Amino acid sequence: MRLKRKERHEMPDINEMPEEIPEKPLPDGFGKGFAAGVLATLFTGAMFFAGWNAGQHMNDPADVAEQETENGAEILTDAETLQKLDEVKSLIEEYYLNDVDADMLSDYLFKGIAVGLDDVYANYYSEEELESVLDSSRGSYTGIGATLAQDGQSGTITVNDVYENTPASEAGLQVGDELLAIDDTALTDVQLSDLVSMIKSEDGDFSITVYRPSDKKEVILPIMLGDVELQKVSYEMKQNGIGYIKIEEFTETAVDQFCEAAEALEAQNMQALIVDLRDNPGGLLTSVCDILDEVLPEKLLVYTEDKNGGREEYYSDQSRIVDCEIAVLVNGGSASASEIFAGAMQDYERGPVIGTKTYGKGIVQRTFPLRDGSAFKMTVEKYYTPNGQDINGNGITPDIIVEDPKDDTGSGKTPESAGDGTDQVLEKALEVLAEDLNAE
Repeated sequence: MRLKRKERHEMPDINEMPEEIPEKPLPDGFGKGFAAGVLATLFTGAMFFAGWNAGQHMNDPADVAEQETENGAEILTDAETLQKLDEVKSLIEEYYLNDVDADMLSDYLFKGIAVGLDDVYANYYSEEELESVLDSSRGSYTGIGATLAQDGQSGTITVNDVYENTPASEAGLQVGDELLAIDDTALTDVQLSDLVSMIKSEDGDFSITVYRPSDKKEVILPIMLGDVELQKVSYEMKQNGIGYIKIEEFTETAVDQFCEAAEALEAQNMQALIVDLRDNPGGLLTSVCDILDEVLPEKLLVYTEDKNGGREEYYSDQSRIVDCEIAVLVNGGSASASEIFAGAMQDYERGPVIGTKTYGKGIVQRTFPLRDGSAFKMTVEKYYTPNGQDINGNGITPDIIVEDPKDDTGSGKTPESAGDGTDQVLEKALEVLAEDLNAE
């Protein structure tokens, strides 16, 4: 079979479950409730998704000011609000003890607007943050292939994970390593976001000095930036000719990874397929539609509606890779794009959905680019399954409910069920598909 990426009209993207954003200290005198905080994890880049809508929504400020709304947005240009902002500015200039970081002040001003929308998915991204967001949604980036975390008290930056076949793994970077220096620059009092910039600015070979607690010594590791593709799809052949594909997130690269997995299993004479979406928080609408295109005939996959009743429909075409029986595994950590997949499969009775009820996120976010390279994200649409099922707040109820006693929903960990270590949900899917194959 021939691998291909199908061309589609540009679609809105969808976000996963709410981002967990640790709070970043503000200058004295500013309420912490005014800000959402800055996510600062690294691969190098941020470990979260955001919907992205490529640049055609850049409005002239004058046009924006003229648009009267009924939802309170006019408060942003209200004379009283502007006067109050000017008052605060005067107070800062006259009384504030410390130096003011203008960039930080600006970023948190817009982050505060996002918080004020009462939309858990709304956010403002600086130009630097946006770059990381786009890296994440693509599933590939230029970096070293490691995730880092910073201790809020000590400031120590530690390696959380190292991806296989990346510059970080080839250099010998290990989980638990504490970063001390980049070349000759010590990382004392360096914020994680600044470290991202430092690493990405490197040209050619450089070195990372780490303290390795397991060996109780410092190690200097030569390294260089490289192209890193995150593996979001894994697969294996189970018994009775039943293939198994796990999709962790619906990134851009997940589509080709799924096609490669499906074709590899087809080459092993796959008779049926299990698609595991447990704890998959979602991702790109384009990606889930592309993957559904490989398992469904020419049908409506999902449709969206905006605040004005405008409707957009998304369809598959006639060509597909997988024609066999399919079972879909879900749980409470399956959200957004995962629910689109499960909902379409369920509506068309393509195969049983097995597990526990999904998260219930049936809304779409767009991230709108701003003139200075930053961006603003907010909820703009709801989506519905082909049969018109409203997922938001409701979730997808499986055809076959299998409670998993060790289901750590939302933890990012795929449950491994029962006391003997068996995966009860997976075992049920294998049983159901085996029965179907025997009945043929």
